[in-house]
Amino acid sequence: MARPLSKKDLTRPPGIERKIDIALTQDWAALSRRARETNPQSGDLLPSECLVHLIRDALRRGEDRVARVLMPPLLKRAEANLERTVPDSRMRDAETVRQNILSGLMTMFMEDGTEGHEDELDFYECKFLRALRLLRIDYVRKALSARKELTDLPEGDGGESEAAFDDEMLARLSRMASVGPSQEDHLYLPEVIKALDKLPPDQKRAVVLRRIIGHTEEQTAEICKVDKRTIRYRLAAADKQLKTLKEDL
Repeated sequence: MARPLSKKDLTRPPGIERKIDIALTQDWAALSRRARETNPQSGDLLPSECLVHLIRDALRRGEDRVARVLMPPLLKRAEANLERTVPDSRMRDAETVRQNILSGLMTMFMEDGTEGHEDELDFYECKFLRALRLLRIDYVRKALSARKELTDLPEGDGGESEAAFDDEMLARLSRMASVGPSQEDHLYLPEVIKALDKLPPDQKRAVVLRRIIGHTEEQTAEICKVDKRTIRYRLAAADKQLKTLKEDL
């Protein structure tokens, strides 16, 4: 039976819970084979959420052999996601940032269960990709902040690349707009996206640059080629709509 999550406000999806219970009854050889399965249509495919639980369980029981077999497939999936969401074409030193994110994820496993790190991976057992997104955003923002670059938004062409870039930043906005800055803020992301899309382009751009990427007021004004007073006005106007959203959540 799957070990209960430490965070009482989190619950694994029923399907994930069942697959974890089945996997826990299987031997090392079966788990090794299933971990290498990549076909989404295969019944043998272990969801990433299951892999997270199995790795945590193995490490806590001292079964390093099992953890060593299951960790590479999970990291490979995470790496594939990062290559799409933190591409070389979008960010300087993207490869370094991707490796830092993977190292951070591995560190979370190594520290799991120790004092102060009892529940950091709980959310990864519920929604792995969404949890990885939050981790990714933190690392990307730190990298941009360290370089103190004036990173502008791409001129959207309506293609998929624009959507991926917006998703990266809009996830950050969900923390600001939802109720309470917790790891579950992503649940409100669809509503936040809808609200942001209703803003005039100049207000949306100001919100993204100032509130999501974290540029200063002066930097935001420089990028938008307006004065700081105009930025403050645009943010105030946008906040009225975002506050309306927050009241409805």
